[in-house]
This record gives sequence, C-alpha cells and structure tokens, in this order.
Amino acid sequence: MSSSALEAQLKRCVTRGRILTAPAQLAGYDTDGLGYKTFRPDAVVIPADADEMVRVIQHAQEWDVPVCVRGAGTSLSGGPVAAQGGVVVHTSALKNITQINREGFWCEAECSVNLQRLDDALLPHGLFYPPDPSSGPVCTLGGNVAMNAGGAHCFRYGVTSNYVLGVEAVLLDGSVHRFGGPAGGRGPWREDWKRFMVGSEGTLGAFTRFWLRLLPRPEKVWTFRATYPDLMTAEKAIHALVVHSSNPVAIELMDPRCVEMVENSPMAVGLPKNAFMLLTEIDGPAALVDARVESVSQILRNAGAQDVVFSDEEDQRKKLWKARKVAGGLMGQLSADFVVQDAVIPKRALAELLQLVYDEADAAGIRAVNVFHAGDGNLHPNFLFDSRNPGELEKVEHIGKRLMQRVVEVGGTLSGEHGIGNDKTAYMPLVFGPDSLRLQLLIPTIFNPRHQLNPLKVFANRRFESSTSTSPPAKTNGHHAATSERLFEPFLDTIDGIACISADAVAEDIERIAGPHRWRFPLLLDDHTPLRQQVDATGFAPASSRFGPYCDNIVGMNWRLPNGRVIRVGERVVKTTTGYDLFRFLLGSGQRFGSPIDYVLRLRPTSEVNAVITMSGRAEAVVTAVPPLLHDGWMHWFDSIDLLVNGDDTQLRIGIAAQADEWPVYTLFLTEFARKQHLAITINDHAPPLRDGCPDLVLKTAPEHVVGLAREIARRGVQVVALCYTGVIHAYGDSATMAALIARHTEALHKLGGDWHSRHRPALTPTAAESVWITHLEHACRLP
Repeated sequence: MSSSALEAQLKRCVTRGRILTAPAQLAGYDTDGLGYKTFRPDAVVIPADADEMVRVIQHAQEWDVPVCVRGAGTSLSGGPVAAQGGVVVHTSALKNITQINREGFWCEAECSVNLQRLDDALLPHGLFYPPDPSSGPVCTLGGNVAMNAGGAHCFRYGVTSNYVLGVEAVLLDGSVHRFGGPAGGRGPWREDWKRFMVGSEGTLGAFTRFWLRLLPRPEKVWTFRATYPDLMTAEKAIHALVVHSSNPVAIELMDPRCVEMVENSPMAVGLPKNAFMLLTEIDGPAALVDARVESVSQILRNAGAQDVVFSDEEDQRKKLWKARKVAGGLMGQLSADFVVQDAVIPKRALAELLQLVYDEADAAGIRAVNVFHAGDGNLHPNFLFDSRNPGELEKVEHIGKRLMQRVVEVGGTLSGEHGIGNDKTAYMPLVFGPDSLRLQLLIPTIFNPRHQLNPLKVFANRRFESSTSTSPPAKTNGHHAATSERLFEPFLDTIDGIACISADAVAEDIERIAGPHRWRFPLLLDDHTPLRQQVDATGFAPASSRFGPYCDNIVGMNWRLPNGRVIRVGERVVKTTTGYDLFRFLLGSGQRFGSPIDYVLRLRPTSEVNAVITMSGRAEAVVTAVPPLLHDGWMHWFDSIDLLVNGDDTQLRIGIAAQADEWPVYTLFLTEFARKQHLAITINDHAPPLRDGCPDLVLKTAPEHVVGLAREIARRGVQVVALCYTGVIHAYGDSATMAALIARHTEALHKLGGDWHSRHRPALTPTAAESVWITHLEHACRLP
C-alpha cells in the first residue's frame, strides 16, 4: 500500500486522534531504549482515547501492513519498534487511573499510565504497586505488562506478572476481551488466557487497561551500602542476605568498573574505585525493621566489607542509592552506544559468568561494566561501544552470543525483565526443544495468525506476510530448536533455594529433601496428598497471603503432553520473560493439556518459631478486625491471614514463621492488636504446619468481598477457610451443596473477573470463541 493510500485509510478510523507521516515526526519512533537499531515506521497513529484505540485495531487488518503498539518506548530489547515497517499505534492518550479500591487492594488503570503517576495516586491510600523498573518515571503499564518488567525491588516483591489481576485486550479480529479482572481469576473463561497476555511483547493483542494487585505501603525503610575488595566477599554477603529473616526487598551489586565510572564523573559519591558496591534495603513495620538493622549490618561486616553505611532518613537513603541510580545515565553520556544485556542465572554461577563477560569484552577491546540485581541472579552487563566504528557492533553481538550460550548451559534464562524483542530472537532455540518450540510458535498464531501484530519479535520467524505477498514463507534464519528437550533433572540448589522434585511427592518427601538444608515449601494443604493433586484442587494455600499462589512458587515443570512426549516449561530460576508463559497456563489448566511429571519448587528459609495465632470473640468483632490487619504493614510478615467460619464459630487465624530473637516483637504487636479489637488471643508458638486439606470448592473473588461471601456460604452448613488477602475461599462440604453454591455465585464471580473450581466437578464449558483457541492448543499437544 502506498503511503498516501495508507494515510487515507487511517483517517477513516482516526477522527479525533493524530496521524503522523512526516519524516521528522516518524524519526522519534525509529528506536526504543536499545538505541543503535533503527526501524522507520510508515505512519504513527495516536488514538484520542480507548474507544478510538479499539476502532484502530478493529480496522488494522484492512490496512494489510504490520502494526506495532507502543507506549513510552523505554524497552531495552527492540520491542516497540516497526521492525517490518507499517503503523505504530502510540497509546500515550490512554492514561486514566479509573479506580483505586483500597479495601480490595486493587486498581484499574489504562495502558499508558506511567509508574510514577500511579505511585503518586496510590500514596494517599497507603498502598503501592511494587514493580519498579529504573525507567519508572516515564515507562507505562502497557509496556511493563508486555515485557513482564521487574526492577530493583523485585527480589522480594516479584515482577509484573505477580501483580496483574486482569487485562483488557483488543484482538485483531476486532473483538475486545477482558481476561480476569479485580478478582484476579479467569472470569467467564475455562482457561486463564491472561497468562499468555502478560509478557507477550505486543504480539497477541493491544492492551487498553489493566487491573493490578496492590500492597500496603511499608511503614519504614532502611537502606544499606557496603563495599567489598573482591567478588568472593561480596558473594558471601549476598548469600547471607538471601536467607536472612529481614528478606530484603533489594540486593544490588556494582562491579569495580562501574564504581570507577561513577567516581570519575561529576556524580561521584566517594566510593573506593577498586571495590564492589553492594546495596540492600529492608522495609516493614518500624518496630520489626528497626530490630533487624544491627543483624543486617553485621552480615555485611562479617562477609568482609571495607565500609558499611546505613540510614532510615529519606535524604540519606537517596544518597546511598545515588551511585546505583546514576550508572545507567552515565553510560549514555560516556558512550555513543551501549547495550544492557539481561539474563538470569543460578547465583552459584555468578563469578564464572562475570569473568566470561570481562574476558570476552577485554579481548574484543569493548568496555564492559556490570550493575545488576544480585539477589535473584539477574545479570545486566553493559557494553559500551560506537556502532559507527567498523566491526564494533559485530564484536558486541559476538560477546552477547557467547554470554547467552553459557547462561543457558549453567541453567539460566535469556531474560529476566527486559524481554526478547528483536534483540535475542537468535538465541531462543538454545532454550526450547522441538516440542516446546512448536507450542511456543503456536501461541501467537491463535490470536494473530499472520503475525501482523509486532512481527519479528520474540521469535525470528514471526514475519508478517501481506495478503498480496508473493514471497515464500519466512524461514527461521538458520536457527533450529535443540535436537532434544532440555528436561529438568532432580536437584536441590541450596544457595538459591530451588529444588526439582516429583509431582507425586508428598509433604514428607519435600521435607526430607529441603529440611536438612534449612529450606521449606510453605504452600502445602495436606500431609499425605501428592503435590500434583493439591495444585489441581486449588491454585492457593493459606501461605499464599505472603508468598503468592502456586504459580509463583512452582517455577518450572517437566510436562507430559497427550501425545506422550515430555517437554520442559518454565525455568529453574525465579525470574524469566523468555517466550510465552506456557508454564503458568499449563499449571492452572487442570491437566486438560497433559500432566506434570516433576515440579521445580521455589523454597523459603526455615524459621526457629512456627506459630499459629487465633483471635476469637463475637463474630462481628472478628470480621471487623480483618481490614485493619490486612492494611497494616505487618501483613507482609504473616504467612497467612485466614478467616475460619464453621457454623456460629468465627475465628481469625494467623500463621507466622519467625526467628526467636524477633518473636517478642511479633507477640507484642499481636496482643496489642487483639486488645484494641476486643478479641481473645491464643498463641501457639510450637504449632505444626497449617494443613486444612484439599478443598471441595474454591471461589476466587476480590478481597473486599471475601469476608461477606465466606459468611454467606457458611450459613449453608459449609466449613469455610477464607484466605483474606488473596480473596480465595476454600469450602468443605458435600457435592450437592457445592453444586448449589456454584449455581448461586458463578455470575457474580465472573463479573469481578473471578471464578470457581472444584476437583469434583467438570470445568466451565468454553464459549464459542474460546473453543476455537482451545482446539488449536489441543491439536498441537496431540501431534505425533
């Protein structure tokens, strides 16, 4: 299509927004944060609002050109760029924060709300949205969800996928769908399609708005900065911090080359130039976090720190963060071009991978500096070069190839938070075997069969072919899947707290493997039921209040397809945004597309005190106590906060795993809280693990509705455990009662983006549209 014909087509559907076609205007969309790769679009469309955005996507197939949806353009992997030309849809006008629900810990916001604005809006409500990429002042929610962004504080709080409750997306067939919603479930769908949407890099649909999970803002924060003479001593501190009871929100490391770069600049902060700089941060209730300051500082000193500085004063904390914050900007000032790589590795391989970066870069004459998220092994080597100099770009790409090959060999993954874009497509066959690659390539064709949305991203052979094209089908540029699947072998990583065990393991098996090394898996419902059956019964356990659902604590699987073949899905590291999230989709599918053989579990440090606290009294007093407890910063430090309702008996149950020296601080808060709420309190500080058993029915609603729903259900003679923060109800009763509850509550749950699930009843019947998507997947899973 000629440029004039394309512009005429665009003007027919964009009547209030803007259309850019002048070369000077298009130049601003040539690239993203990657910088040195440029792709000129044929036109840019800026819809005036969400309605016009929907209309634009609904007409996109008529244009017969590639379409790329773009937010702020801060991606570092070549994601929101017109790699095959065509139209860039810039969503900058969709920046409304529609709703903040303090009681339910969620908000609704459009795709181009930036993180800083969202944080400012949440501040008066005492809430925050944890993902915090360094581009937070300008990056948008749409880009964050598309790339599954992380940030410095995701070591404890997690990445974007841990906080997306719902996605509204416009598909290329013109349909608008809401996957999930405030309740964070499936909504009126049989399968959880939002799992594919998050991290899909703009290849499946165009996002318009999101529902996001929020947390109570911590009362107090301490920041620590330490310097170390070598990597060995810095690693010692990192490993000790990872298992410390303070559970730091961030553990960052800068190598001496990065420190020297900062100290030779006007942004110098007085660090020794030949040192590694470690930055860590703890937060929580003032009484608890203050009690931990000395032990954290002692960890840093005992590891061999040359200097330790820490503060809880806001201005001083900003100064401690300064060197880390300015590093990225300095690289842009000091070098014509630079590449920030992004890979996640088991931490035991840290020294080896850093040495590989140094050796390869030094041999090639390329300047390399490292500043990265050390707590979860998320490397960010930075390569400074000038693409105008012949051969320099090729040298950087060769180093990147060697690095990614070794990352995969040591058990890591290609990206933890930047995504694949068009920067790492060549390395994807290193990760996926033939069967898993076939399924990965199938996923975009379900929603975007001609690859019109963001072609040449994620996988190199995702090339758009126009309806008039006479060229042969695109090839894979010589990149082929591994000759066999890279299956997980049984292992226990005592440094990262990751273990691969049989899906048929029971609690005793997990304890036997992890317990002697002071690790635990807190999301168990039953002592004797195999783990796979517990996962099928519900996506949540009481400890999900603190640690999230099963899909955040099982990070990988060996999965047997219906055709008998076994594939690997997920990773053995806790962060990944490498391909489509087939792992979470299959884990929650109820074995409708196969079955698990092995799980890779994310373990948690054991504690000296394992306690169960119950608060009881008048039913109204008990339920009135739930909201203030959830909104207190202490809720981050309780494994579970559950409302137990059985007939007329209503109790608030709190599960805690703590260290002995901190236990008095916990009991002081809890006894005072119970007194203020006029409740009796019982403390059992030698309690066995909470095991309620597999529920007969699970209802997923929004947290603001969970208490009322639990009480209503209990009136029908059903025993109820309400997981208050997650909005989950575990119900125990006979089949007839469960069926009646499903009939009564399904419509209301679906309106909230919630759902129901019962191990005794068949899953929801799919709609006509969903049946088509399911058929595609089922066919691929059964291919010989």
